[in-house]
Amino acid sequence: MDESGSASSPTRPVTIEGGECDAALSKSRVLTREEVLRRRLRRVRQLGRCYRAHYWALMEELRSKYRDYCWTYGKSPFKEDHDDNNNNNDQNGVVSGGDDIVRCRFSGCKTKAMALTNYCHAHILGDSKQKLYQGCKAVAKNLPTGPSFCNKPVLRSMVPPACPSHFQFGERCLARALRRAGLGTAIATTRKPNVKLHVIASEFVRQIQNKRKLALKKTAPKVETEQETKLIC
Repeated sequence: MDESGSASSPTRPVTIEGGECDAALSKSRVLTREEVLRRRLRRVRQLGRCYRAHYWALMEELRSKYRDYCWTYGKSPFKEDHDDNNNNNDQNGVVSGGDDIVRCRFSGCKTKAMALTNYCHAHILGDSKQKLYQGCKAVAKNLPTGPSFCNKPVLRSMVPPACPSHFQFGERCLARALRRAGLGTAIATTRKPNVKLHVIASEFVRQIQNKRKLALKKTAPKVETEQETKLIC
């Protein structure tokens, strides 16, 4: 890749601008401060242009690879007909003809599988070898047997581990709690809230204290009954 950023052309050495001046001053024992600064400034500017050319060349390559990835593994704009006459799909879920497209192994799912796996994004948790995704920890329903979690796939780096819908729901709950506490102007109505850190910290501390108080109230009668039974015995 040369300075112009073309990756297809063969590599060639980069010619330093102002090489004639540098060659003329190469035999000098002492250089003035102005000459040194001019030479450094010229080389830094040339290096910056070279870096920018490399950057935009890599961006073009990334854009083309991302387009190929989305076309191969993403959702194609063309939907295949699932009629009886369409025999392009075999029993293993691979499309015959052209580039083979692997389908999701989850039963009943005909979505394209993600790269380097046999499952789509919705069923990626079915892959026991994957380490990038985890289930959403938000409670979807409260059943008599216990809480039922959403369990939609989200990245493990997400904090909190919640899907987009439950993450937005949590933001609305936080805004409602702040309005009840008299801090309704702390969160703006736009999607870019300007929240101060001490406001959020104080609200979280208050909620934690309320939870601890409720937990103590639930456990206090049990302790009293245990002490009474010990005294009776």
